[in-house]
Amino acid sequence: MRRSLFLALGILNLVWFSAAGQDIIYARSCIKTLCSSDFYGRGYVNNGDKIAAQFIREEFAAKKLLPLGENYFQPLGFPVIYYPARVEITLDGVPAFAGTDFIMNPGCPTVNGTFKVLKLDSALVDNTSDFGKLRGKNFKNTFFVVDELKSKTLLHPERAKLVLSNGLKAKGLIYKNNKTLVWSPAMDFAEYPILYFKEGSFPDLVLKMQVKIDASYKVHGTQNVIGMIKGKTQPDSFVVFTAHYDHLGMMGSEVMFPGANDNASGVAMLLDMAKYYSKNPPNFSVVFIAFAGEEIGLIGSYYFTQNPLVDLKKIALLINMDLMSTGDEGLTAVNATEFPDLFENLKLCNSMGNYLPDIAPRGKAQNSDHYYFTEAGVPAFFFYLRGNYHHYHDIDDTYSELTLSRYKEAFQLITDFANMRMGK
Repeated sequence: MRRSLFLALGILNLVWFSAAGQDIIYARSCIKTLCSSDFYGRGYVNNGDKIAAQFIREEFAAKKLLPLGENYFQPLGFPVIYYPARVEITLDGVPAFAGTDFIMNPGCPTVNGTFKVLKLDSALVDNTSDFGKLRGKNFKNTFFVVDELKSKTLLHPERAKLVLSNGLKAKGLIYKNNKTLVWSPAMDFAEYPILYFKEGSFPDLVLKMQVKIDASYKVHGTQNVIGMIKGKTQPDSFVVFTAHYDHLGMMGSEVMFPGANDNASGVAMLLDMAKYYSKNPPNFSVVFIAFAGEEIGLIGSYYFTQNPLVDLKKIALLINMDLMSTGDEGLTAVNATEFPDLFENLKLCNSMGNYLPDIAPRGKAQNSDHYYFTEAGVPAFFFYLRGNYHHYHDIDDTYSELTLSRYKEAFQLITDFANMRMGK
């Protein structure tokens, strides 16, 4: 009973201590900056990710964080497919617009020409005579429209499988649906182009399609951005806050993926926490890492775990923040099942502060930058907020769409949890 009372009193003190710490105006300013056209979607066209890294470095320096690595930078590199020039399609002479009408597969190769369009529906595929006529034909100048083969029951599913794997060697495939047009980066070229159209953006009677997609390849040099506040009493013990700053960048020279929720929101909270802890030095050393290359495969965080700038064995807690703009439905803690005692502390902090309506546990998952730290034995969580926000990897994940409705509460909860771990 006495232990529970002391713990509760300690948490109440933490609640008071962190309540005034967050600065939502500063966070909004950071998100707006990171989502601006000057950052090119924080991808690989015009080195948008490097522009973002420089902004974060300047913010770290302004808060007088100690630089780790090379003046806050930890250089690394990886191959990437990117699209700096044309991404243009016309359907029988009518323009279709990237991001709005269509999207292409990750790693889509260069395509330049005018192509026939052939719809392969279930009736054709199930007709043995008609399907037989397709075999042996040259379709190198034809795109197949194949969306119906995914949605209908077929008498000959093996034929559909052949078509959907491009076994008939078409120039490429076309899918039509009403799903959100989402995209991801790639390190390798795809074998053939796949175009995903909104249902209403691709008329049934299209006969010809002109495609101009200019794909480029490079080994891209980038960097993690890392700063530290030295602990007052236990400087050799660490709490680490992380967020990835990269996003999808540009699809051609005109279409940008701003990445407001994913993950300008997480970077803003990271910078806001750096501001808070710079004014309230903790007992442990606190490390802030903005990771590169998350969207393309957790590259930056993996690189750090293989080339750590602090002793991984001395990290008492790592909190990775991604998708941090909502919270009306609560927070999900990935790795809750891996670290149940810490998760119980998180729930206790939330209960005492009455911050968020729900703290949901989730198991181990390779879905953000916490993962390789967990694999290295670090007690690591990935926190994301849940709410009525559905833009993800699309062009409408913009600054103007964010509400930050529970930003203050989420900030306070996370800092309470971290401060409890540091015995503050």
